[in-house]
Amino acid sequence: MNTNESFVSKNYLNVIAVLVILFLGLAVLDKGSSVFKILANKKPDNTITMTAEGRVSSKPDLATTTVGVISRAQTAKLAQDDNNKKVSQILEAIKKLGVADADIVTSNFSIYPTLDYTNGRNDINGYEANQTLTIKIHNVDESAETLNQVLDSALTSGSNQLQGVYFSFEDPDGLKQEARKQAIEKAKQKAQELGDATGLRIGRIVSISEDSGYPPYPVPYALEGKGGGGDADVSVGSQDITVNVTLIFEIK
Repeated sequence: MNTNESFVSKNYLNVIAVLVILFLGLAVLDKGSSVFKILANKKPDNTITMTAEGRVSSKPDLATTTVGVISRAQTAKLAQDDNNKKVSQILEAIKKLGVADADIVTSNFSIYPTLDYTNGRNDINGYEANQTLTIKIHNVDESAETLNQVLDSALTSGSNQLQGVYFSFEDPDGLKQEARKQAIEKAKQKAQELGDATGLRIGRIVSISEDSGYPPYPVPYALEGKGGGGDADVSVGSQDITVNVTLIFEIK
């Protein structure tokens, strides 16, 4: 091997050695960075856990009800025609009360034969058409008058099914936020009181979780005794929105 070839070979080996050293150095730095991140994110060994509930009571502003019509006839066509006629009457009546098209949804429509079991066999003795409407009524926290008028109108216009009334909130986020603030402040206060009583110093919050809910509640409303409709008297009561939080504090 001549001098030039030897020089090139040595330089080549030197370059490879430098690259290997750089690679190993970067690997060590990356591992060190990962270790630093783990240490930085590691929860302190000494902690205390506090739970608290925030509760806000308010009157729901949205009512949802489902009314329906069941029609029976000798043929499917007759059952459907009778059903459509009564549903049209209901729609006309509740729209006159100011209920918008967007707040009325046909939630079910079906036609099926009715059977008569005699002499060991099922014979078709007619047909039944069933149609239900889901209706939303707004601003019931201010007045339940429109809600009661809708129920009355539906029953007097031909509805023979009423599946209760459900109350909820148009926008529950603001109420949840208020309940959440209450819960967090209560948890902080409990932690501080415990720290004062035991001589411990409460540090930063290292973890927080929450659970919230306000299921819409139903108001039963039976058809019995209504005499074909009228005299609806549904009142809107207050509903609780709750948020439960769990806070973990560092103890110093």
